[in-house]
Amino acid sequence: MKPLVSVIMPAYNGEKYIGAAIESILNQTYENWELIIVEDKSTDNTLDVVQKYKDSRISLYLNPSNKGIAYSTNLGITQSKGKYIALLDDDDLATEHRLEWQTDFMEEHSEIDILGGRSVLIDADGKFMRYDLEPLRNPKFIKALLLFSNEKFANCSAMIRKSFMIKNDLWYQEGCLGMQDFKFYIDSSKIGTITSIDRLVHCKRIHEEEATNMSMKFHGEERARLFAQFQRESIRKSGFHLKEEHLQIINEILSETMKGSYTKEEASCLYNALKEILRQAKEMRIDYLKELEQACKKVLLRTVLMKVDIFK
Repeated sequence: MKPLVSVIMPAYNGEKYIGAAIESILNQTYENWELIIVEDKSTDNTLDVVQKYKDSRISLYLNPSNKGIAYSTNLGITQSKGKYIALLDDDDLATEHRLEWQTDFMEEHSEIDILGGRSVLIDADGKFMRYDLEPLRNPKFIKALLLFSNEKFANCSAMIRKSFMIKNDLWYQEGCLGMQDFKFYIDSSKIGTITSIDRLVHCKRIHEEEATNMSMKFHGEERARLFAQFQRESIRKSGFHLKEEHLQIINEILSETMKGSYTKEEASCLYNALKEILRQAKEMRIDYLKELEQACKKVLLRTVLMKVDIFK
């Protein structure tokens, strides 16, 4: 028998889009799933929309007060019965073959703990905007990039082996201002194996009320400080010990929202910080040195060398 997949959907003020999100699960080619919706005390008609769906595979849990997406996600996972956890926001869509493709891959690759896939961006009306960044498939390169950022991995494209979460006590941390996924994948990358399939599994809806946009709008400075903290923790947990000046330049340049240009001095400082990371990596004889070298070159080229203002 095909393994059970638990789809976790936190719901908050999603009356406009949650019906389409639910239907994208109902329309899956893979049939052995459960959909766990955690309603986070919405102030709109989200609950009324959800209650219109009577499929026995849908379970609804109600938070007594607004607890946030991390709490709701964790609650859904604790209530799940599946071998695999699939994540989906209440305003996104799963493509019809998503659960089939990802479950088949996970069944064939027992060494993989977390599996992503290709995402496409759609607008508020569900119309195609563009393909998101090409998903990465080299687990060591993903691990290397997660030293700094989560630019290549869409949380709602993920399927996670539940036993991996339970064994390692991995959960979504509360109070992360919408960056709980970044923190989760940082922590997961230190002890697990992450990859992706090059198949379209997820449609991410871009609109003004989207959670990340709202978080950046109302908590921009606090979110920037928290992002910097996560970077520092990631570097430390990977065994690197950097001077404050190196950590500071990494925080400033490899931030969530980049500046328009950088001075030659800033570029030089970042180069020195990355050079020190690679020096320590060689001393530690890490098994992903080649991929870390590639990641350092990538972030240097993409975020600095292409934007250096030679007149500053």
